[in-house]
Amino acid sequence: MVSVSSRGLARSLSVIALLMAALMGCSDDSSTVGQGDPVELRGLLPAATRGFLAMNFGENSPLRAASFFEERSTVPWRHTPEDLFAFYASGLNFANVARELVFAQITPSGIEFVLLFGVNPQDINTATDRLETTAAASYRGVEIDDITANGLSIAKLTESQWAIATRVTLESVIDVYEGDAAGLEASLLADHLPAPSDTEGASFIYGLPALYAPTTSPGTGEVSINAATIVRGALGTAELADTLRIDIVTPNAVTYAERFNALMPVGTARPVTAQEDLLIADIQGSEYFEHALSLLKSLVSGMNGVDYADAVNDPGNPPWLNFDVGENPNSIFINFEFTGEESRQAFTAQHLPEGFRLAPLRILDNEEPRYFLVLNVYQSSGGLVEGARAEWSVFVQDPDTQVPRFLVIQAAAETFSADSVNGFTAPEPVNHVLTSDSISSYVGVVDEATEQEALYFASSLVWPQTPEELVRFSREFVVANDYIFWGNAVADRGLYNSSVHNRSAVRIDNAQLQIDDRSLWAEFVQAAPVHTLVYRNPLEIVISPWWNLDAPYLDVTEAYRQELLDFKNAFYPGTVIANAEAAMRGERPALTPFSLGEETPTTYYHFDIVDLPGLLNRIGGSSAPDPASVIAIALHEGDEPGYYLTLALAQRVADPCGVHAQWNLYVRNDQGNPQTLQIETLSSDACVDPVSLIGLSAAIAHESSNDQLRTQIATPFISVDMQTDLAMAENVTPSADWVEAGDQLCSLNGVCDLVFYDGKTLSETLLRVDAAAVTVGAVRTPWDGFISTAPSQVTVRIGTALMAENSWIDVPVYGAGAQQ
Repeated sequence: MVSVSSRGLARSLSVIALLMAALMGCSDDSSTVGQGDPVELRGLLPAATRGFLAMNFGENSPLRAASFFEERSTVPWRHTPEDLFAFYASGLNFANVARELVFAQITPSGIEFVLLFGVNPQDINTATDRLETTAAASYRGVEIDDITANGLSIAKLTESQWAIATRVTLESVIDVYEGDAAGLEASLLADHLPAPSDTEGASFIYGLPALYAPTTSPGTGEVSINAATIVRGALGTAELADTLRIDIVTPNAVTYAERFNALMPVGTARPVTAQEDLLIADIQGSEYFEHALSLLKSLVSGMNGVDYADAVNDPGNPPWLNFDVGENPNSIFINFEFTGEESRQAFTAQHLPEGFRLAPLRILDNEEPRYFLVLNVYQSSGGLVEGARAEWSVFVQDPDTQVPRFLVIQAAAETFSADSVNGFTAPEPVNHVLTSDSISSYVGVVDEATEQEALYFASSLVWPQTPEELVRFSREFVVANDYIFWGNAVADRGLYNSSVHNRSAVRIDNAQLQIDDRSLWAEFVQAAPVHTLVYRNPLEIVISPWWNLDAPYLDVTEAYRQELLDFKNAFYPGTVIANAEAAMRGERPALTPFSLGEETPTTYYHFDIVDLPGLLNRIGGSSAPDPASVIAIALHEGDEPGYYLTLALAQRVADPCGVHAQWNLYVRNDQGNPQTLQIETLSSDACVDPVSLIGLSAAIAHESSNDQLRTQIATPFISVDMQTDLAMAENVTPSADWVEAGDQLCSLNGVCDLVFYDGKTLSETLLRVDAAAVTVGAVRTPWDGFISTAPSQVTVRIGTALMAENSWIDVPVYGAGAQQ
């Protein structure tokens, strides 16, 4: 007989959670019931049951109760299967006496659970001798006692079988037991229940979001797991304890399996197969358990990226591409000012699209707006261009919003590139190099007739600077990147993060700059630049090319617009698909665009931290951050920094996870910059989670009507009921540090998402109310006593915000690196 060690079982249950989350538990026995007679425990579950995990510790099972039930060093508080089970089992001693267990979520949202267990009658005192109870009630002849330790109730169904739940849930179980209420045979799980077997150590089943409501896939739906309705499986056999079979019920199983296996890195075993509507993973050997996060990343975000890419088309999914601006040498801006009104008028007439006007703006904080013509030279990498690139730009009024935007009037690149004015362009003589004492940039022009190269523009600046004169970019200069127009009014859509907006640049004195400007643009501007600026860091940007081909203001013929559309639909879908498939092989990050706030306002409840050491101790053990890394942060411009625990609520458009509720701390990352540490993550439907792998659904309601914002959250560990009067709100601007904290959303185990956004997040005003505008019906959390009893302020963003992310950026994809 093979038994599962404590460590092996923990790994095994992690992978159960993984594939529950992949799409995203649980089962073993079933039959009829009778008063007083032992029953198969899963047959007691009501028809509304969403999922259950069943464990058999019988003679033919590889599981051993003694190895499964280990002492916990921390008090349970997370909304995870492990912590919820520990909470329901508080005070029980199952080691060596448990014969079978079923732990079930019996409602679609995660507020009601039940723990059913069986022991030999002679062992019941051993199992319950530490359990303090008081007699409470009788229901249909079954006595119900209340448990002192956790506030739950316990009922004896037979001499050897018991149930623990809230009283209302116990009554529903007793109704099934008595045969007067429908059980699993009437549930949405009924057609897919795992077959009972006394050789299975553990089995599970769980209903995924698509079982309860229609879900949307990122693209065609052929290779997205979003369409899956049920996940089920079994762990362990007498022959091979470390074996796990997972079945995912999904209508696209065949297309998904074929594409997934084809995209695995070379040398990786085919991890999935398909049979009709079943996607099957047969996992053998402990090495699989060590790579659970990697497999989950590939199954969910990786394949969703491929599914999105398959539908890139105009009209359809816009193409999105990571675009990195490198360092050594860093990106430079040489910023010239137009000589006057006459030169601006001449430039507008000769070089701007019809109807466009130049716009003054501030490039640096604390300077007056000017009419700039700027040259940006940089080293790039990503899905658009590679190598050195030089771009001359001006700033124009957005034709829709009148906000200043970039308009590129000329671009030159040392490798092949494409733009909406010139289409494909061959490599040009451009370089941007770092020497021991300078950054030198050069752009040449080649005469088509003679093929002779001549100087077009050259610059050299002293680098490094000693001392450095540090300056800050204005927000309006950064927000100008939201739409980057070209000479025919076609625009690229831009997203960015704090690497662009919340960093200091080095200002170069003109005495330390040499310029030889023979460009077409020299006649319009003053000879000496207003300033030359050098970024001190690489930049992370996301671009969607040729965003607005349906805009009425395009300065093109209809025939040329159709040429652009045809080119876009011929070139960019293949580029995005290649990037998504490369992400599955671990060659680049997977990129996911999304929108927030269409159905529910994005809301932040800021609770003051009154006992930071106590809060960190409550988080517990190695999961808690270093106290020195926790920072005080100013939430809005003009605020004094404070220590906050923030409850953030948001909903992505067409997200099967529903509303997300996250409890966030603010910390400094290894580079010393602000980031968000998520100490608890909840969602209103099942969702992947990097800590627990399966994020069980929670009861979350969050909506706004007539200036009244209502938020309700319920789990066994958290109760929130607050109403906020937005009529009392004032407009505020988010601080750059608080915006930057949202760039990196990191879990307690160090898994991080990198987030990109535009001016909606960076610059648009938010609504803020103080505590007087918040009516608290209930706030009960695991952190009571360490935070204020009510939020000191609430911040709300109204309307949709466009974003993108590289999810789980520090987790390798499945099969990358060492062979799995």
